[in-house]
This record gives sequence, structure tokens and C-alpha cells, in this order.
Amino acid sequence: MVHPCPDPPPYIHVSMPNRSLGVVARRWVLAWIALTSLGIAMGAAAFGAWPVMPFAGIEVLLVAFAFHVLRRHDADYERIVIGEHEVRVEARHARSVSSFVAYRPWACIEVRDRGMRCTLSLAYAGRTVPVGRLLSDEGRRALADQLRGRIALKESKETRITKAWPCF
Repeated sequence: MVHPCPDPPPYIHVSMPNRSLGVVARRWVLAWIALTSLGIAMGAAAFGAWPVMPFAGIEVLLVAFAFHVLRRHDADYERIVIGEHEVRVEARHARSVSSFVAYRPWACIEVRDRGMRCTLSLAYAGRTVPVGRLLSDEGRRALADQLRGRIALKESKETRITKAWPCF
């Protein structure tokens, strides 16, 4: 008796931003920057250069704001799931979560190489969704190579593409 082959597992690619500092370490770094900057400003104010104090305060507030913006993007991700019949792209950017589902035989990955820059997008039913936003240019090229046998890759008429694979 011949057993049918089980369905192959879906292909899943997950991209997340690289964060070298965790939340606690980021607080320590911010505290160290604040203490250093305000300490130097207080020393300058003690010698009569009091106009330095507001600028030091503004500097600390701007660094704290930059850390706050980074914290909002800590949970960013992009997930590409290629199943037997569908392609799903899920992404989180700051607090917004988006999902796009395409019928696999009609979906196509567009690869645009412009010199050193490379962009990827999933095209389906007249819509394009960017793919690989959290990757470097080399990472997007590697992702295109991984997707080559799973989804059709095609040349876009709008831009010049130096690396394109035929649609299947």
C-alpha cells in the first residue's frame, strides 16, 4: 500500500531588529549619559558658565526621546509564511500590525537592484507589499535567493533589475 506524501511544512522567515542593549541596559546608559552631561554642566556653572545648563538639559531630553522611539520599535518584526496555497506577510511597525495574504500561484516577488541598493516586494492582484524592510541589502538578496524556488520572482517594468529569475 502506498502512503501519500505528507504536506511539506510551510516555509517561515522571521526578521527582527537587532538590539544590542536590552531595556535595563538602555536605562543604565541613559542614566550614565545624563549624569555625565549634567555633571559637566554643573561644573561649568560653578565656574560661572551657567548658560551651559539649559543646553545640557535639552541634550539629555533629546537622548531620552531617542531611547523612547527605539523602545517603541523593540517588538517590530516581519514574518513571511509560504504555505501550500497561500503566502502570508505579517509585519509590526511601532504599534501598527499589518497582514497581507496572497494566493501562492499568483503571487510574485519583485527584486529591484539599483547599484548597491536592493528592495523586495510581494506583488499580488495589483498590490505590492514591501518585504525585508528589517534586513540589510545583502540580507534582502539572500532572502530573494531563499524564496526563488518557493515563489515566482519577476522583473518589474518600472525599474531596472539586474538580478531577476523567471516566474514559474
